[in-house]
Amino acid sequence: MQSKIFFNKLGSFFITKELLEDKKSSILFYKYFLTGLLIRGFFLPFFFQRDILSTYQRAAETVFKGVLGADFQQFLIHLIHSGYLFIIKPLIPNIDQLSSILLNKDSWISWIDFNNNIYVYRILTLFKLPYLVLDIACILILMRLLYDDEPLKRLRVFKYWALNPLVIFITYVFARHEIIGIFVALLAILLAKYNRKYWAIIVLAIGIALRFFPIMMLPFLILYLSRKKRDYIIFSIIGIVGLLALESFSYFYFGRSVIFSLLNAQHFDYILSAKLDLIIHDSIFLFIAGYVLLILSFIHQRNKTYGLFLNYCGMAYLLYVAISYFHPQYLLWTIPFLILIFVRKNSIYYYHLVQFAMLMILLIYWGDLVTKFLFAPVDIKLALYATGPIPIINKFYNPVKFVNIFRSVFTAVSVWMIYLIYKDNKNLLEENSNIIEREQ
Repeated sequence: MQSKIFFNKLGSFFITKELLEDKKSSILFYKYFLTGLLIRGFFLPFFFQRDILSTYQRAAETVFKGVLGADFQQFLIHLIHSGYLFIIKPLIPNIDQLSSILLNKDSWISWIDFNNNIYVYRILTLFKLPYLVLDIACILILMRLLYDDEPLKRLRVFKYWALNPLVIFITYVFARHEIIGIFVALLAILLAKYNRKYWAIIVLAIGIALRFFPIMMLPFLILYLSRKKRDYIIFSIIGIVGLLALESFSYFYFGRSVIFSLLNAQHFDYILSAKLDLIIHDSIFLFIAGYVLLILSFIHQRNKTYGLFLNYCGMAYLLYVAISYFHPQYLLWTIPFLILIFVRKNSIYYYHLVQFAMLMILLIYWGDLVTKFLFAPVDIKLALYATGPIPIINKFYNPVKFVNIFRSVFTAVSVWMIYLIYKDNKNLLEENSNIIEREQ
């Protein structure tokens, strides 16, 4: 009886009372929630990608050795993980052994020792637990971004996130911390929905300081929120103030510029990776050109509705993964916007599943660490000595050509999704016009 009351309250919190009063819909909600939770619970302790160990190794530098700047490029994210590691120390058995593994500078030996740790399942669960909390928080916010008074559509939003294979893979198998930045970005969007303009920009500025990716959303948010000329200036200044504050702190405390460090890093080169060479030194960076086209397109939309703003953000992130070099975790930035569109245009969801299938093949780019080594906590000997995908493919065909064929399919599907979303803009504007007419 108490469990039923708990789930009823949970469902009311997530969706609406009307949905829970419908027996069929409430059963579906519980089904999606429990299935999603069960899948996440399965992946939490048993799958492991090297990056999460690197994240907590940098945190260990701060917690156990007092090195504050172990990761000055992602300083705020680093502080979050450092603070969390400090909190969970009493929950980790034989913490001295784990600390020696985390502080080991030899990346290969530390990886082997970590997977051989008798408490590896418990440690991985604890390491990923904040991502689970933020994952649930993201869906809570996502369900409030659109479809007010439409509980069945909110139920579909819940389903598309709770059972989304990319959300599960990136957050719990690949186990990267993108979910932290996405949570903050979604919070900013929710504030924008309720016309809390300054708070929306401030929260997004924090998101940019946490993780650089929300900056792709900033121009569209400024254009959507601005009503006067001075708004463009004020919101632009507020939007980058978080990054400027982080830059000032980094320069005076560490003696290094975090902005120029990021601009000169390999990761920024990913944005510039696709280019069209013209003559001598002249080149066109395709993502930059496409991104500016999207901004210009949004500028020339006479009625910049909230739904239109969300669509353009989705197209921007899709454009990045479509034509630039990217790591698998970056795909997570596209998903909140896509899910809101899936509810209106279910056909796009099937293209999204094709994206996921292509990504599983594109993982071959990064070798054993993101393929067979993902199972190392379960059986490290099998992970080490089993034949990886590249030698198998090489027996029949050139692995580079093989992967790039599927990369081309991934790009084609992603560009086609951008086109379909662009077409959806017209439907959104027509719906908005009809709503205004009815209200008048």
